Amino acid sequence: MAGSILTKQAIAKSLKELSQTKPFDKISIGDISENCNINRQTFYYHFQDKYVLLKWIYMNDILIPNMSDLSFDNWNTKLLDAMRVMYEDKAFYINTIKHAGNYINQYLLENAEVFFSRAIDVLDQNSHINIEERKFFAKFFSYGLCGLITEWVTDEMKTDPKVMTSYMKKLLDSCEKAAYNHKVGVLDI
Repeated sequence: MAGSILTKQAIAKSLKELSQTKPFDKISIGDISENCNINRQTFYYHFQDKYVLLKWIYMNDILIPNMSDLSFDNWNTKLLDAMRVMYEDKAFYINTIKHAGNYINQYLLENAEVFFSRAIDVLDQNSHINIEERKFFAKFFSYGLCGLITEWVTDEMKTDPKVMTSYMKKLLDSCEKAAYNHKVGVLDI
């Protein structure tokens, strides 16, 4: 099992290295395999294709470390940590978000929607929001968050991750306050 993880990490490292000089959509399985001195069958033993490898990298570099103990109290710190990981490997993340088509954006949206659905469940314990509204709100915030991050990446990460997360925290704090005020009757929509 440990050998399998090491091989996956070597394959991931190979893709990251190749992404420094070549667009993701132009990198082949042969390129990845040759760069890390394995044969194509070894690649296919671990990953179905380069998109599954890409998903594995995003999962292991960004999502797992930052979603495992995610809470209302630490989400902005976790988001900042995730953005810092992306910033440290800037060329890879810019390349894959620009050249992996809609694949990676859809993957990020699905994960964000799960998070926002759980957050809405916690905030609305008395079920004031129906299922249709919950889905809509989760999707709305997912698109907002993922859209901003995607734009930040495709704009070459010019804005400091700390600034981005502080803006997002202010926005979500305002939304939470508005939702609370609506629950207690202060805001009537």
